[in-house]
Amino acid sequence: FDRESLVQVGLSGHGDAACLPISPVHTEYDQASADLLGYDMEQASALLAQAGYQRGEEDNLLYRRRTPLSVTVLVNSDNESRQAAADALAASLTQLGVTVTVDTLPWDNYVQALAGGRFDIYIGEVRLTADWDLSSLLSTGGALNYGGWTDAETDGLLAAYGAAENRTAAMEALCARLQQQAPILPVCFKSTSVLTQAGVLEELTPTAAEPLCNLPGCPFRLRES
Repeated sequence: FDRESLVQVGLSGHGDAACLPISPVHTEYDQASADLLGYDMEQASALLAQAGYQRGEEDNLLYRRRTPLSVTVLVNSDNESRQAAADALAASLTQLGVTVTVDTLPWDNYVQALAGGRFDIYIGEVRLTADWDLSSLLSTGGALNYGGWTDAETDGLLAAYGAAENRTAAMEALCARLQQQAPILPVCFKSTSVLTQAGVLEELTPTAAEPLCNLPGCPFRLRES
């Protein structure tokens, strides 16, 4: 997945490409683990070959024991950035020889398909809390764990991270496990912009929750602690 290209083209630069479920500008981002998960089509092709997939002589698609490698990518139709991500992923998989179906559904049908597990990969979005709690995505019975993935070791690592004094080491251990298992595939951490005419505003320091934060004369102002 060419995350950098997606951020620059699909999101007009509004985001930070990330291979791990933590922002790359965060001090706990494990760059060494992220580098192992970066965009590399040659390595992807080699890994598929190691898994026993071979190109068909007639159609050049991937097969293993005469069974084609096919993937359904689920995405909702009312979000252009997610559709761009689905199309970019489909293009990369097709280049590798995978047979790809992009299932684009209205929101209600999309949610039903998620709940019913009618997908191989789904494109989604989640807003993490300030403590970077990933349990809803990864823990057994998590509200956003639509794939029904379960792993006792990951559950333990999630709990350890939440209680750790050395959060950097705990995050490294968690990311190492996610690197091996890949139950979720982070793409980027999105950002937004506040556009104004030049020279009109000087003190605006927008936040995700308050785009007019600290604007002189505006009621949205940060509280002093």
